[in-house]
Amino acid sequence: MNKSVLIACAAVVALVLWMLSGQFGALQSADTQTTVENEPVAERSTPRMKVQTRRQIAEQITREIVVQGQVEPLKILHLRSETGGTVERLPVNKGQRIAKDEVIAELSADNRQANLAVARANQQQAENEYAAARKLQSQGLQSSTSLDNAAAKLEAARAQVKAAQLDISDTILTAPFDALIDDINIEEGDFLDRGGVVATLVDNSSLLIAGSVPQKNIMDVKTGAQATASLITGETLQGTVRYISSMADTATRSFKIEVIVDQPPSRTMTGVSAEISVPVETLKAHFISPAILALDSDGTLGVKAIGQDDTVVFHAVEVVKTESDGAWVTGIPEDVILITLGQGFVSTGEQVQSIPEPTETDS
Repeated sequence: MNKSVLIACAAVVALVLWMLSGQFGALQSADTQTTVENEPVAERSTPRMKVQTRRQIAEQITREIVVQGQVEPLKILHLRSETGGTVERLPVNKGQRIAKDEVIAELSADNRQANLAVARANQQQAENEYAAARKLQSQGLQSSTSLDNAAAKLEAARAQVKAAQLDISDTILTAPFDALIDDINIEEGDFLDRGGVVATLVDNSSLLIAGSVPQKNIMDVKTGAQATASLITGETLQGTVRYISSMADTATRSFKIEVIVDQPPSRTMTGVSAEISVPVETLKAHFISPAILALDSDGTLGVKAIGQDDTVVFHAVEVVKTESDGAWVTGIPEDVILITLGQGFVSTGEQVQSIPEPTETDS
């Protein structure tokens, strides 16, 4: 056999071997694909959804009822004149603090002293007539009726003297209690009628802060309970609940309460708005951000957490106290792993991969 024939035979053998090797590789690939396709679905490796979590332990807080109200003085008095006359002296000014019995205004005496002198003269005459009637009656020269008439005349004369004296004393108007003069309604030289308003006096040695509690919360408020009032002016006052209305307002279905504040700051203004906080109970709760709240299929408000076997569980919550950056809620276990990011993409009962949120030390 010549050389060229041998070379041709070798080439044919190599070609056949190459073709056979390709078929074997295809068979191996087909066998492998068949094995994967026949593998049960449960045995395949499916990645779990990743969620960010935070372990949290409940804290003890005080639940409060918060209502809106306003500051009121302990007393407001519109001081009125008991007699008429010209204002002769006005020794006080608006905004001045005065003590009890301090003079606010004086009216002119006019003919009051003369009236008192006449009344006293009439009284003296009536006393003389009564003494004479008694003497005559004791001698049997006058009837008992005449004596009774003389006694009645004497009592009337005495009453006239007292009225004249009172009319004179009424020309001097004094403060009935320690007060702040909020307003003065007269000036020197004015004629003041009987019953005319002289000044408005405010007793703010103690303050009342009045508010209205909704009917659903009224049973939680008790007289004697301590309360805090945050005023719109920035002041914070401590007081005691002294009064709870027994009848609801028909329009708002709320009950009026009054908190009394003893010895308030001197610059506290009455009439300003206030927020009244009355503590009602102490309990354990979690502070959460509104961002992690979710709704279940029934529309119940709650949060999602990690349960056993890394499954998602839903806890319905009740908001017991709110703050500017979150809320205190109950209904969650005291020690819980909350889902803080990704809760909207997982469902209750689903297994997830929990990744703790970074802490300040981690950063």
